[in-house]
Amino acid sequence: MRASNLEREQVLDYFAAQLAEDPVVHLEKAAVERVGSVLHDIWDVHCKGSRWWAISNSLNYYSQDDFKSRDVALTFHIGLMVRIASREEIPITDEAAGLLPRAWRLWEQAVESLDSGREAEDFQAVGVRLREAMVTYAGEVADDALVPEGDVGPKAADVVGWTNLLIAHVAEGPSSKQVRSYATKLARETWDYVNWLTHAKNAIAHDAHIGVAAVSHFLSMVTAVTLRATSDARRRCETCGSYRVESGACTRCGWADPDYVSPASRQLADEDLAVRLEEPCVPSSDISTFMSPDDHR
Repeated sequence: MRASNLEREQVLDYFAAQLAEDPVVHLEKAAVERVGSVLHDIWDVHCKGSRWWAISNSLNYYSQDDFKSRDVALTFHIGLMVRIASREEIPITDEAAGLLPRAWRLWEQAVESLDSGREAEDFQAVGVRLREAMVTYAGEVADDALVPEGDVGPKAADVVGWTNLLIAHVAEGPSSKQVRSYATKLARETWDYVNWLTHAKNAIAHDAHIGVAAVSHFLSMVTAVTLRATSDARRRCETCGSYRVESGACTRCGWADPDYVSPASRQLADEDLAVRLEEPCVPSSDISTFMSPDDHR
């Protein structure tokens, strides 16, 4: 079949990255097949020492030793892409997820149970696990320091109550009004939905998927609002207003913060310095392999 130069270059670039030691010597587009609304290009790729099927979308390759027929390869490819697309993963970085590790772990267990769900009771069970994740979240953020003086703190499992206190603490002030409004409403709506799902006798898979997505978004939102309060990302240049302020200087216009103190210039107290000098510095010998940036591809 006819293929454009751009299509050929994309396949060649893909194989150059995947099989650099076995270069392509010939390739041709063998077929194009529509499955649903998605077009899949099937390429017959001859390398110096091997032969492959390359199939889009997304581009992946399969050995012709394992898949004699391109139809079988396409069927396998479609199944693989569907499975990959259906995966639910924590949508934030590992470092950020570390703020609520137990809640995210229970959320992952809810996702795993959803994968094997078949009946209404299974989808209700997903709701139970999601509810446990939110209650666990409440326990992770609960802190007496969030409770205004003279007030009584919420109960341990009061997800909405602890969320309201947390958001009021980390998103205070007029400039955070919309953040507070959105976060508190989201907490109530997510909690109500999860509780409904646990009792929904006619629940279907879509209901459970909505619950998984809702709790994922809720935990991500709380994490983002917390990081927003502790980040210096809102530090702006006093001359041009840019956020690109690093180490006390604006990288956009050159403005220097007269109050900035370099970490290197901060003096340790005599006691701290003495503690650090008690033991000599011994270089580690754990790393036995040296790799320079030039060695990384």
